[in-house]
Amino acid sequence: MAGSLQGRVALVTGGAGGIGQAIACALSGAGAQVVLAGRDEQALREVRLPGGATATVVLLDVRDAEAWERAVAEVVLRHGRLDLLVHNAGILDVGPLEAQPAERLRAIVDTNLTGALLGTRVALPALRERGGAIVHVASLGGIVPMPFEAAYGATKAGLRHLSFSLRAELAGSGVTVSVVTPGSVDTAQLAQELRHDEAALSFVEPPLHPDAVGEAVLRAIRSGAPEVLVPAGGGLLARLAAAFPRLLLWILPFLRRSGARRMARLRAGRTPAGE
Repeated sequence: MAGSLQGRVALVTGGAGGIGQAIACALSGAGAQVVLAGRDEQALREVRLPGGATATVVLLDVRDAEAWERAVAEVVLRHGRLDLLVHNAGILDVGPLEAQPAERLRAIVDTNLTGALLGTRVALPALRERGGAIVHVASLGGIVPMPFEAAYGATKAGLRHLSFSLRAELAGSGVTVSVVTPGSVDTAQLAQELRHDEAALSFVEPPLHPDAVGEAVLRAIRSGAPEVLVPAGGGLLARLAAAFPRLLLWILPFLRRSGARRMARLRAGRTPAGE
């Protein structure tokens, strides 16, 4: 979506989380009217946007197809349009796959991946009217293996594939589809991972500030790029390494040890999260 975002209406899922708030602030700062979607109305209403701007709040469980119908209808009713859809909602658990309850695995898949499918399906008619944009927030964990976070990694890999497939499907429609693929981000989710030794791979590199993801979403919308990697260098290395699975799996133990050392420093309070 080239040009100004002034007056464009953007629906952001997972809007109360650290990354969701950063995305909302980036879009609002660029002139968009932000609609925050999630299940915790109070948390959504506590989000503060730049310059005193206010966001519209809609209650949405992304796993529920009917909830998507209601949310998109409410956005169009209030604002008369929908231009941007950012799928950011996501959850994870850490631990061996065999120990994960079936209902929790379904929740991870439905929140991280099925929700994006359902939402895109519902929002596309409105997005086509304006030549809109869809952005999926994936993860480098969808490119490289994530032992003990297999369900999460699989859903993020699925988001990347969905983005590229849908982009090809919608070619010529006026709707662009992009995926933003960040490394670990300093959020409550990363704090959850810090409690688990098995999540060492999430700490190989210094965590990103959520604002880096917000700016990446903005770049994806403005440029229409198929993928924006954050950080660019680390993302390119991850994509290159993924082309050689045997080599990548061989070096994972070394990366895990590096991540474990950073985890120990963070737990001891000797290293700020972003260093």
